[in-house]
Order: sequence, then C-alpha cells, then structure tokens
Amino acid sequence: MRSLRWTRHALVTVAAVLLVVMSAPAAQADTDDVPAPPSPTAPCDALSPIAIPCILLNKVVDAVGAECRRVNIPDALCTLPLAHRVTQAARDAYLQSWAHQVAQFQYRLGDPLPLRDAQWIGTHNSFNSLADSFTVSHADSNQQLSLTQQLDIDVRSIELDLHFIPRLELLGARGVTVCHGQGPELGDLGCTFEPLFTKVLPKIAGWLNAHPDEVVLLYLEDEMKNAKAYPSVISTLDSVLKRPNGSSLIYRPKPADKAANGCAPMPLGVSRDDIRAAGAQVMLVGNCVPGWSADVFDWDTTHVESGSTSGYQPFPQCDATYGDDVYASQLVRYFEDTTLVSALLNPTRPPVDPEALTPKKVHSMTQCGVNLFGLDQILPEDGRIQATLWSWAPDEPKAGAGECTLQNADGRWVAAPCADPHPAACSDNGSTWTLTEPVAFADASAACAGLGSEFSLPRAGDQNARLHAAAGASGAWIDYAIP
Repeated sequence: MRSLRWTRHALVTVAAVLLVVMSAPAAQADTDDVPAPPSPTAPCDALSPIAIPCILLNKVVDAVGAECRRVNIPDALCTLPLAHRVTQAARDAYLQSWAHQVAQFQYRLGDPLPLRDAQWIGTHNSFNSLADSFTVSHADSNQQLSLTQQLDIDVRSIELDLHFIPRLELLGARGVTVCHGQGPELGDLGCTFEPLFTKVLPKIAGWLNAHPDEVVLLYLEDEMKNAKAYPSVISTLDSVLKRPNGSSLIYRPKPADKAANGCAPMPLGVSRDDIRAAGAQVMLVGNCVPGWSADVFDWDTTHVESGSTSGYQPFPQCDATYGDDVYASQLVRYFEDTTLVSALLNPTRPPVDPEALTPKKVHSMTQCGVNLFGLDQILPEDGRIQATLWSWAPDEPKAGAGECTLQNADGRWVAAPCADPHPAACSDNGSTWTLTEPVAFADASAACAGLGSEFSLPRAGDQNARLHAAAGASGAWIDYAIP
C-alpha cells in the first residue's frame, strides 16, 4: 500500500507540472458535421511523431483527475490539461438532450429485429475505468465513466473480462476477478487489486432493476481457463442477475440448442422483444465454455469483429473485409483500444490512431449495418453516440410541423403535413425498397399494396441508408405517425 500511495503522489506531482505548462485543447469539427471527440492530447500530438509519450501523459493526468473527483472536489476543477473532461454536468445535460431521446427511440425501433440486424451502442473493456478505484490495470483505462454511467448514456452492451487469481481477502484463495490483464499463461500480469466479480455484477443488476424495460447484451471474456472458476461464475450470475421477487433477469440457452461442443450458439434470430417476452433483460455471450454454458451463449461462430477499421468507407462501399453475406448472417462488431499497452505493442503508431472509432467512422459503420460498437473513453458529448443517430434530423420532430414522418432529401426524418404528396416507402424486409408515385400519407398503405409490397419504415441504420439510396432527393413517407 505504501507503493500505491507513492504512485498517487507522483501522479499528482507530474500533473501539477503539466497544468502549468499546457492548456486544454478545444474540440474539433469532423468533415461530415458530426463533432469529433475532444482531443485531450492535442498539444502533445502536435509535438510527438508517435503516440506513446502523449498517451502516457494522458494516462497520468486522467488518473489525477479521477482521484480529484473521488475526494469530492467539484469535477469542473478536476478537468486537467491533457485529461478527458469528465463532468456530471455533461451527463445531466445529455439526459435532457435531443440526442438521448433519439438514441432511445432508435433502440426501440430495433427491438423487433433479429439480433443479426439489430444495432447496439457498446463499450470495450467497459469495466476498466478509473471511476471506481485506482489500480495498476485501471490506470491504463479504457473508460472514464462507471458501468452505471455508461448505461445511463445509452450504452446497451457491456464487456467484462474475468480472471481467476489469488485474493488477499480470501487468504490467498483464488477468486473470479474483473480485470484488464494478461491471461493465466502469463500469470495474469496487470491484475492486482481489481474488484471481484461478485462486487461488479450487482451494479449492472441494480441498473437493470431500475430500468425494467431495458435489455442489455453482456459479453464475458474468459481469461480464467480454470475449471474450478466456472461454478463460481454461474453461482454469481444466478444469484445476482435477478429481480427483488427472485425471478431471473437472464435469457438462458435451451439445453436442446446446445451443439456438439457443449454450448448453445448465440441465437441471432431472437429479438430484444423476444428476450423481454421471456421475462428476461440480459443476454450473456462469450467463448464456448461448457462450464458456464447453462447461462452463457457461445458467440464464437455467430459474430465477427474488427475488419479494416482504418480503411472503412462510407455507405455503400463500407469495409471490403466483409461482404453483404456476412452482414446478413453474422453479428458484426468493431472495437478500439486506447490503452498504453496497445501503443507499446505498436511503437511507431502515430498520435492520431488510424484504428480509432471516430464519429465519422461510427456514422459510416452505422449506415453499413455494423451491429455492435466497442467504444473506448465514451463521454456523452464526444460525438460518437450522436454519430449513431440516423433517424430524426436535429431537433425533429418539430412541434406544429405536421403529424406524419418524411425521410428528407438528406436521409434524415422530419415531421411533415400529412396531406402533402410524397412517394411512399415500400418494403417487405427492410433491405429492398420501392417507391410509389407521390401520395398523401393516408394513401401510402394502399399505394404500396398496389406494388405488391407493404408501407414500412427503417428500423436500423443500414435500412435507412438503403431507403435513402432508393428515394434520393425526392424523399419518402415512412410508416410512422408522430404521437
């Protein structure tokens, strides 16, 4: 503990020096009018040809800022140069914002879709945050916000890495620990005083119980590789992920669905509505491990992740790594890694990471049909949540503008008078769209039926992009009456 106190003192000292010599950078604008994440290391990036020095400085001052907030100093005074700006005011403002309302609206639109088509906002190494405690692992953080804060700002996919390591409070016995470190083959290097799984999971369960209409995808990464660990994991999942009345929150695999490897594949034909109808709120996914297969679906064969992030192009080019058949049959995930360790493994990497999930890339990936993002350092105002918004145009639907919904010439939705003539959007699958001649909104269903199709609406970003490609500048009525 003496070394831990010395480390904190050193961090405070270094940050104090930085505070004198550097000033906070301003946010930049991206090329498609989606605001780019504030770059806390911009002054350093301008001087260094590689990422390592700037990331190291950022990690130091991020840790100091977190300690500052932990001792109840007003968070506005803890926003240090080179650090991420983490304030409760930003979180509160987001919860009152148009962006939050639309993110929730889009999530509901996607509820009936099979999971192969649904989209989720997620975080990478969601647990690895300075928000809860200072440890060696947390010092090289992937996140600034706590798990509950992430869920509050519309994150609906959480990742926990599980290790099985000796614990001081267990008198040296091993316990399942949530930690970002090396696997057991390297001695779980990096794991020190991180919290037990039994201390972390209740935070997610508490949030779910406070939000009984929400469904969360929980990714458990197995860094235990020890048969003695899995009964403990199952016991924790079953005892914690439940409601006050004792009913389970878990959408469990059916024994009949288990494959020859002893695990049930993630059911991509199931929807979030199906999960709710089963009385559940959380689907657990991970690698195939027979020891936890009673609760955890195997997604090894049902998802792909991180094709060519640096080369990702706007719709319809997208990522040449995956064809339309992959997007149609698999869950597609992209994630980033902002840790110092990742930079050390690539020492010539430039300060601006070509693999970063910028707002511009997130916007393109959303239009192309990426299902799941693993975002690092998520903050409510950093532009990436906003980049996932494909439906309503900013500040729409406007009061008094009309009670019917039009996909405008730019692909975003606006309120419009129902009597106005516009082509109607017709589709039987959300992927292929046809347009009628201009009609009033009330005549749209009949006009689509005349084409042998149904008046419809997009429920995901790629569906909306395909409709826009078909409708172009003419725009189109979509099947949504504004309440």
